[in-house]
Amino acid sequence: MVSMFKYVSANNNVSIDIEKMLISFWKEFIFGGHLFALGAVCVMAMCSLIFGLPIGSDLLLVTYLIFYPIYLYDYTRGADDDLLTNSARAKYLSGNKKAYIVVAGSFAILTMLFMHFSNSITMLLGFVVLVLGLLYSSYFKKLTKKIIAFKNFFVSAVWALLVLFFFFYYSIPITVAALIMAGFVFTRMVAIQILFDVRDVEGDRKNGLLTIPVVMGNHREFGLLKCLNIASIALLVFSVFVHVLPLLSLSFVPVMFYAFGYTKKVRKSMNNYAFYLLAAVEPIIWFSVVFFGNNLGKLTVLVSIML
Repeated sequence: MVSMFKYVSANNNVSIDIEKMLISFWKEFIFGGHLFALGAVCVMAMCSLIFGLPIGSDLLLVTYLIFYPIYLYDYTRGADDDLLTNSARAKYLSGNKKAYIVVAGSFAILTMLFMHFSNSITMLLGFVVLVLGLLYSSYFKKLTKKIIAFKNFFVSAVWALLVLFFFFYYSIPITVAALIMAGFVFTRMVAIQILFDVRDVEGDRKNGLLTIPVVMGNHREFGLLKCLNIASIALLVFSVFVHVLPLLSLSFVPVMFYAFGYTKKVRKSMNNYAFYLLAAVEPIIWFSVVFFGNNLGKLTVLVSIML
C-alpha cells in the first residue's frame, strides 16, 4: 500500500513538472518574441510557394534571427508600460536582461550567415531591418505623438520589406507581383497593429500616442478594420484577374473571413487577451492557407491525370 502511494505520488509530481514546463514554454513562446519571429518565417515560406521559388533553411534562420531580437527587445523595454494592458507579459519580462544577449548573438550569427550564403547588399538590408526594428521602441514609436498612426505604418513597412528581402537574398529582380504581395502584407499588418492598439488604447492615451483608436474614439476603428480586410483581399483578387499573381493567391480569401471573426470577438470582449492572439498568428495562417491551396492544386492535377 505504501509503495503504491509512493508510485502515485511520483506520477503526480512528474505530471506537475510537465505541466509547469509546458506553461513555461508557452509563456516564452508568446511573451518572448518567438510568435512573431515564426510569423516572419511563415511569410518567407509563403513567398516561396506563391512565386514558385525554392527557399533554403539559411534564409528561414536569418529571418528568425532578425525578428526574434526585435520583438524580444521591444517587449522587454515596454514591460513597465505593459503593466496596464498586458500585465502577464510585463511580469514575465520584468528585469529580464536576456534581450541584450540575444541582440548581440543575433548580430554575430547573422554576419556569418550573410557572408556564407548571400551578398553584401543583402546583408546591409538585413541589418537595416534589424536596426530599424530595434530603434522602434526607443525612437520611432515616440513619433506617433506627432504623426497619427506612425508606429502602425512603421511596423507594417518592416514586415512588407520581408517580401522584397526574399528577392534580394537570392539576387532575383523585384517584380510587380512582389510589390503587390508586399502591399498585401503591409495592409494586413496595418489592420493587425490597429487591432493591438485597441487593447493598448488606455496606455497609449496616457502616453500621448496618436494611434487610430485614440484619435477616432468610440470604437469607430472597427469600421476601418473592415475596409482594410476587404481591401487587402480585393488587391490580390484583382491581381489574379489581370494575371499578375498566380491563381494560388486566391488561397488568401479565407483570411478575410478569419479576420472578420477575430475582430468581432475583440469588439465583444476587448480585455480578453486570447482574442488578440488570433490576430497575432495571422501570418502563420497566411502560410497555412497557401500551403493547403498549393497541395490541393497538385492533388487536383494528379486526379485529373488519373481520370
